[in-house]
Amino acid sequence: MMEELVSGIQYGFEWETTGYTERKIHYNGQPVIYYQFMTDASGRMIHVVPDGCVDLLFCCQPGKPSARVCGTVLQGKELYFEADTTYFGVRLSARLSLLLPNLPLKEIIEVQAPFEDSLSVYKDTGAIIAELQGFSERIRGFERLCMPLLTGDARPIRMIDYCLTSMQRSNGSVTIRELAEDTGYSERYIRTKFEQSLGISPKLYNRIIRFQRSLSGIVRSASSLTDVAMESGYFDQSHFMKEFKSFSQFTPIQLRKNRKTTSSFLW
Repeated sequence: MMEELVSGIQYGFEWETTGYTERKIHYNGQPVIYYQFMTDASGRMIHVVPDGCVDLLFCCQPGKPSARVCGTVLQGKELYFEADTTYFGVRLSARLSLLLPNLPLKEIIEVQAPFEDSLSVYKDTGAIIAELQGFSERIRGFERLCMPLLTGDARPIRMIDYCLTSMQRSNGSVTIRELAEDTGYSERYIRTKFEQSLGISPKLYNRIIRFQRSLSGIVRSASSLTDVAMESGYFDQSHFMKEFKSFSQFTPIQLRKNRKTTSSFLW
């Protein structure tokens, strides 16, 4: 199995908080991003964008810890985070997200569900993670408590697995017709199974892949916006601009202009 190429960029966590840090670790070839940040004394709304991933988010507030399973959003939006609080997160690749036990992904699209409702077996994890000190210790604690979520003991539907890999390899440009020809299944069957598994259509997932590619090019490289659009699979500038703003709330120019003003990133 090829390593999943897109793990999800959330610039709001990086730019609109303090002390942001992250670490990528691979489990059975699949990337998992651990991250941690702290909100300011007033609390604030933080921008989130579509990434096709599932985040396990732990609020490490003393005396009031909590843990949530956060499905991908479908458009750029803002979410409220508690004031003066440390958050620890675990971002699962799409393939690992599929293997969350007894949790259909379509039920958590644009939803932040409590662990006790969605992953009841791990309901005490939030309190334990909150008591640990330091980013590295929390990573080790999560691995100790939740390794089955990281190694994917179950297996996704082989056809869905193949589609995810093809979509990643093609930069989100492979068509449903091409997937049907490759797998021998009908376009309707693929679309139905994909939506049942991930909660979104193959077309939308392709769009999210392209958006995340372009987001990486804008916030993590010096490439021109024209090059970013082409490398991300957009061949029409107006389409690129419209798609990017829909997914991020901002134009590529606005986002690039503010990417390095971490300490004063205000909209």
